[in-house]
Amino acid sequence: MIERKIFYGGSIITMDDNQPIVNAVGIENDKIIAVGDIEDVKTFMAKKYDIVDLKGSTLLPGFTDSHMHPITFIFFLLNPDLSNITSIEELQTLLKEASKGKNTNELLIGFNLSEEKFKIPILPTRWDLDTACPEVPVFVLRYDGHIGIANSKALELAGIDEHTEVPEGGEIRRNYQGEYTGIITEKALELITSKISIPDTKLINDTAVKAFKILAEKGLTSIHGIVSIDKSGEFGEASAIEFSILKSIYDKILQNMYIMINTAKPKKLDRLRKLPLHGELSDTKFKIGVLKLFLDGSFGAKTACMYEPFTDAPNMCGFCVIGEDEIYERMKVAHNNGYQICIHAIGDKANRIAVDLYKKLLEEFPRNDHRHRIEHASILTSDVLEDMNKYGIIASCQPPFINSEFNWLEKRLGKERCKNTYPMRSILDNGVILISGSDCPIEDPSPILGLHALVTRNGFVPEECITMEEALKTYTIYPAYAAFQENIKGTIEVGKLADFVILDKNPLEVPKEEIKNIRVLETIIRGKTVFKKE
Repeated sequence: MIERKIFYGGSIITMDDNQPIVNAVGIENDKIIAVGDIEDVKTFMAKKYDIVDLKGSTLLPGFTDSHMHPITFIFFLLNPDLSNITSIEELQTLLKEASKGKNTNELLIGFNLSEEKFKIPILPTRWDLDTACPEVPVFVLRYDGHIGIANSKALELAGIDEHTEVPEGGEIRRNYQGEYTGIITEKALELITSKISIPDTKLINDTAVKAFKILAEKGLTSIHGIVSIDKSGEFGEASAIEFSILKSIYDKILQNMYIMINTAKPKKLDRLRKLPLHGELSDTKFKIGVLKLFLDGSFGAKTACMYEPFTDAPNMCGFCVIGEDEIYERMKVAHNNGYQICIHAIGDKANRIAVDLYKKLLEEFPRNDHRHRIEHASILTSDVLEDMNKYGIIASCQPPFINSEFNWLEKRLGKERCKNTYPMRSILDNGVILISGSDCPIEDPSPILGLHALVTRNGFVPEECITMEEALKTYTIYPAYAAFQENIKGTIEVGKLADFVILDKNPLEVPKEEIKNIRVLETIIRGKTVFKKE
């Protein structure tokens, strides 16, 4: 059955520089077929169409989250959320309650702890967790996912003792007495996370439905989703089943998905590119096109690879979680097989290394229109930005990090390094493509909160603020470009997918201090409403 609609009666922002504002859009099924003046659109559409009255609201291209973890998000929704915990006592109370009825061999995992919200911002230890859960193995992940705390039972479950060999690129921290504190970072996390129990199929399916509905409520019509196929992912052996889970829930996914594969063996990518998770048509719902790699850690865990020590930890500079020769070999395989590459890099030294690796790759194996990316790109000095422009490297950043970190970054990095931290204005001024994501479930996947961060930065290095129009492009046309999909989405133009978000206010007209109050009224994916505010 052919469905034809005309959207009219509000502000329509196309994000198309050639025709930025129109007053009507006509669609047929999943495609845009007319854009412009209402009378012209009506004439083109002829007699058979429905009028959708926007009633003064604002229609834009649907938002894209350029960096998120869909399977991890499902697991996050299945486990205790620690994001609102403000003290060790609160943490202990929540864990004690959550552990009731748990099997003593079943790992209880809590997500999104932020010790920066504590009156004394210090990570809890295994002894703090033992007080709440002496019999149940418990593991608490910090919100950045790069550091966690295990209680004594969890260490025992994972077989961690004085004879355990610490994986290269990770830490099992000890106190001054040489005792394990339960604090574990980076590659060592998999010693614990490999013990995560996989929920039954029905629970995963039900939670998947919930997860993608949440994303729809945020106005997201597309996501760039990171999925592991082997234990090289953040959760070790547990990561190896992510792709299988994705295949089992694909019919529950509302959004278009550009799939970024995390693997130590990039030769496997070719084998994955088949239905249902990869189609050859340009407008297929699922695409696999990326090798995702990790270079360093995070600011919060003090594992981001830095040239100089952290200001509040003068004995720590962070580190790379993989050798340069090893990561380069993986890059060569993917690049020469025609894949896009995305490298996680946060510290200033890590970003310099990432760009140098790309320079070496592109000089040794030139390839036009590669669109390789740096994920996070958190500290970028002027020399790095110049080279990113020269070699066509995309900056895939997470604006919500600014919302979470603005009040402690100076303590961690010092004033001078903050000038180059999340430097959105400088990225654009240097001619580098900037795309925005959330790293969900690390951060709330709301693009509205991301727009707020881009435009206001909460006062953090205000010189790096960008305009709302620029900010909107980082959630629409630029992510489409970064996924080689600018011809099918990202703007409201004839021939593109009917992926829209309807907002209660026009973001181009809202005062900066009110951006966070913008509400998503409706989300439309391929012409179908997947969320509508009651």
